[in-house]
Parts: sequence; C-alpha cells; structure tokens
Amino acid sequence: MLTIVYPATIDYEWMYQRPQQLLKAFAELGNRVVFYNYDYFYKQQEPVIELYPNFFVCRAEVPLKDIGVEGPVVLWITYPMHVQYVGKFNEDLVVFDALDEPAGEFEYWAKDVNELSSKSDIIFTTAKKLYDYHTQRHDNVHMCPNAADYDHFSKAQKVFAQKPLDFPKNNRPTIGYYGALATWVDWDLIRYISNQNRHFNFVMIGPLYDKFRNPVKANNIYYLGRKDYWQLPEYLQWLDVCMIPFKVTPMIEGCNPIKMYEYLSAGKAVITTDMPETSQYSQIYVGRTKEEFNQKMRIALLDKENEERKNERILLAKNNSWHHRAEKALEEMEKALKNKEGK
Repeated sequence: MLTIVYPATIDYEWMYQRPQQLLKAFAELGNRVVFYNYDYFYKQQEPVIELYPNFFVCRAEVPLKDIGVEGPVVLWITYPMHVQYVGKFNEDLVVFDALDEPAGEFEYWAKDVNELSSKSDIIFTTAKKLYDYHTQRHDNVHMCPNAADYDHFSKAQKVFAQKPLDFPKNNRPTIGYYGALATWVDWDLIRYISNQNRHFNFVMIGPLYDKFRNPVKANNIYYLGRKDYWQLPEYLQWLDVCMIPFKVTPMIEGCNPIKMYEYLSAGKAVITTDMPETSQYSQIYVGRTKEEFNQKMRIALLDKENEERKNERILLAKNNSWHHRAEKALEEMEKALKNKEGK
C-alpha cells in the first residue's frame, strides 16, 4: 500500500477531472489517498471526509499524521507552482503528473516546471508532445494519457432520463460541447458552423468566465452554464454529435482531452479540430479547416446511427479506462521506490 498525497489546484467538487479520477482509481486498487482540498468555491466544513474507502478529502490545515500513513508516502503534483510542497510531507517519492506544456498562456510556468522536474522521481505525461518535452530534461518519464469513467458515461448510449429543462425544446439536430469555455476554444469556428447550419442546435455546457461570457451570439447557440459531473450523462444522451473545437496552438498540441474518451463511452460521433492526440484515432472525425470541420460534422451526424461505427467508438473507450492508467502508474511508482531503496 502507498499513501498518495495530492495538494489540489481546484475544489474537489468544482471540476471533476483527471486528478480525482486517477486518485480514486488508486484508492480502489488498495492505496490510501489524501486529497488536500482547495475549497475556494465550496467551503469544506468537516476537517476530513472519507469520501470513499481509503480516499480522504481534507482541509489544508490538517496534518498528514492525523489522517494516518500506510506504507511509503508519494507526493503527487500536477500544478508546477506546487513545487513548494516538495519535502513538506516527508515523502518517499515525488511524482510530477504533467498535464500541459509551459507554452502560450502557460509560458510563465517554465521556471517552476524546470524546478519540479529536477526534484521529481517520476514524470507522467498525458500526451506525446509532453513526453518528448520532458524526456529531454528527465530520465524517468512515462506516458499516462487521459481516460474515461466508462461506467458513468456509457449510460448515455441510450436515452435514460427526461430531457433537462434548460435543453433546447425543439427536435433539431444537436451538436454539443462540454468543458471550460475559455481562450482555447475556437470561437471563430463556432461562429462559422452556427452560421452555416441555422437548422442545428449548438449546445455549449461549461463555466463561462467573465472575459468570455457569451463570446458568440446566435439564435441557435445555447449556453447552459456549468453542470455537475454527475449530471453530464443526462445532457450527453441528447447530443447527436459531440465536438472539441479547440484552437490548434502549441499548448493544445500537447492536450489529450478527457472529454474525447467520455464522448466515446456514450458511443457518440466525435468531431475535433486537427489535434495530434485526437487525429491519431480513426474513430474520430477531424476538421483541419473550418470548412472541413463543417463538412465532417455533417458526415458525423449521418454516421451517428451506424451501429458498427458506434461499437468501434465504445470499444476504444472501454480500452482506455482510469483503472488501466492507475495500474500502469502504480507499477512505475513501485519500480522507482525499489530503485531508491537500492541506492
């Protein structure tokens, strides 16, 4: 058993993403997980909550010894600025789970990324571009792409609940996206496809940051706001085609989107821009220009009822589970611990 300590960057309940998924899988595989909550949006009342067996969500001031340690302590870091926590938990192993390249709007991370890399025993990366970046700086780097909670999102393979009250009331074809609505979304592309397809609904689910509130206005675009992770299948079931309309920037070239695997778990046809981490799959439609994106989106709409293609998408999702990722990561952590003991 390992005790895996994670200083969080977001509230546990705010955006349910890779850290929560992987850490939950570690706990389910028999390890103790301590998630130090960044309770900015939701103030955690209890000092410690055992959310699942061996999975503890804690306020920042709770000492690790009060929760209890079983086996070697692993410090798991995803945010480069959290290099400040190295050494604070008397840890036996430091893991840097690298999610983004220090490029574009994250360029200011570079100094902390370099420092954290030098203090880490293992680096995991979500994408090939990140792997190539870190192997130039570290000798123990491993690919650990994103994945999906198949059991959760596979519910949306068929209609299982009533249409949400804020969902479009008409029966037009519906193209959808969920996730952060921020600078990496290609709003010019959204404007183009909504203009070209006035008879389609475009449903955008996710937090609308002030700077980008309603960035494209059209009668067929619906901004539904942030939804709880547990609600997402209720919306996903009503989408005909799912999209990932990201600008292809240096940062996005190193992005392995979780939502791709979640969309596939629901058997949905998926259209993305020309991202290296999505274009490697034949099950994904890729638009390299706005015109091609629009064309492929329409083809995907026709393809949504093709059972053979749908089953291919579902199989791809099944083969990319969080448990599979966690097992591989644990193997590498155990190897690294043995190597440190042998030195």
